Formats: sequence, structure tokens, C-alpha cells
Amino acid sequence: MKLSEIAAKLGARVLTRGPMGAQTAGNAVFDDVEIKRVYAGDKMSDLLNAASSDTIVVTHLNNQQLIRAAELMDIPAICLLHGIVPDDDFIKALGRIGTILMSSPYGMFETCGHLFQFLNL
Repeated sequence: MKLSEIAAKLGARVLTRGPMGAQTAGNAVFDDVEIKRVYAGDKMSDLLNAASSDTIVVTHLNNQQLIRAAELMDIPAICLLHGIVPDDDFIKALGRIGTILMSSPYGMFETCGHLFQFLNL
């Protein structure tokens, strides 16, 4: 499923839309990202084992280690929970590496339940 569809159905606030400067013609980068898998959790070692280029990471984490993992693993998207909006440095760093960042209005359980439904229709 396209990430733009997931964000819309989830009611998530999109904070970055891909590589900075890449969206000269609308939201081409954001609209083209295909998501097939979900990693949900806050344990960095599990994230490194589970993430791939078609995975959305659902987490409470908003730290430098997550930025570095996103860069190393080519993670296309991160979804923070409970409407969390991290500081500008975090948002800009993810924008620079091209990771899409959004914030779900729900907690872990509800967000994952919605994602399960969306990806298994």
C-alpha cells in the first residue's frame, strides 16, 4: 500500500515527505513509497533485524540512534505515536536522509491494528 494512503487512512500528521528538495512537482516521493511490512517497537536491536526498504517503523523513539538506524537500513518511513512531534533537529535530519516522518494520533495498539487492517485488505 502507498504510504500516502496509509497516512490519510490513519489520520497521521506528515512531518517530512522524503528527500528535501525532491518534491518539486507535488508529493511525488511521498506518494510513490510502497509499504509492505511494519516494525512496531522501541528496541533498537530488534529494529535492526526487522527493518527493510519496504518497512514502516512504528515507535515512541525520537532520538539520534533512530535517525542513524533509518539511514543505515534505508527505512522509508517512521510513524511516531500519540501525536508526538519531535524537535526540529530530528525532523530536519530525517528530511535530509529522505525518511518520511509522520505522527499517529493513536497509541501503539490502535496504530498497529489500523496498519494490520490496511495492509491485509
